[in-house]
Amino acid sequence: MTEVEKFGGLFRRIGDTVHIGTKKFKGKTIINSKFESDALIFRIKSDDYDSFRKYDGFVVKDPENAIVLQSGSLVGIAGSGIYELDKAAKRPGGEIIWVSKREFIIKWGTPGIYTSDNILVGCYGISRMRIVNPRNFIMNVVSHKQYYTSEELKNWVKQTIIAAVKHIMSRYTVPELVKERRSLEIQTRSELGPETSRWGLELVGLDIGGFKVPDEYEALLSYEIEKQVIEQQKELAEERRSVDDVSEQVKKYERMVEQADEMFLSGKLNEEKYKELTDKYSKKLAQLKAQLP
Repeated sequence: MTEVEKFGGLFRRIGDTVHIGTKKFKGKTIINSKFESDALIFRIKSDDYDSFRKYDGFVVKDPENAIVLQSGSLVGIAGSGIYELDKAAKRPGGEIIWVSKREFIIKWGTPGIYTSDNILVGCYGISRMRIVNPRNFIMNVVSHKQYYTSEELKNWVKQTIIAAVKHIMSRYTVPELVKERRSLEIQTRSELGPETSRWGLELVGLDIGGFKVPDEYEALLSYEIEKQVIEQQKELAEERRSVDDVSEQVKKYERMVEQADEMFLSGKLNEEKYKELTDKYSKKLAQLKAQLP
């Protein structure tokens, strides 16, 4: 399948963005995205963009995608590169929409939620998202809007995140919540996944920052936080010990390679034995170094 066929015959990829300015584009007029400060899309239409018909092509930079529409129907999705527009793409009804793929952070907080033991508890945290399916995002979220900002998306998505957190939290007692925070995060991500996917979004991460509990549970919350900090410190210490052990092994095998070199150069090892030892030591070194961060 050719590029022309792939994009409905209305545009085709003719180069990489790094090649802008070469002879290939001499005499051609191309347009690129002009995102405003908080914008997630930049949209131009043949109907209302005065010089749309004068452009021979368009540029898609990284991290962006561009969607080409004709009379509201999808023609194709363009990744990073330079594209030439066919005359038919510039007739009335033609549109190019650049979509940002940058990651954005959503801070959220829930009002009081009744847990399974009937205690009112609040919760707060952050989520990280990015647009991974520009078609779904444009068709299901943006629709015909000329502009769409990350703030608009955050406000819209935030309510879905809060609803999912509330739904999961209501299954727990307060002691379970403060002890099983990671489990709560995993379940919430799982519940949000299908919905965010339908909107063309990827939930990169969701972290629960903490809970707001009644005074009588503050001591339990403080104890659990302290306990988690101690456990994390132990895990980090164990990781450091493991790295130190591997580092010592690396140094040991590096010395053995050096000794083999010296013995070969002094005539104490023949070529066959030297090759056997260095191959063995080099293989072990590669395995050890792969374990280092």
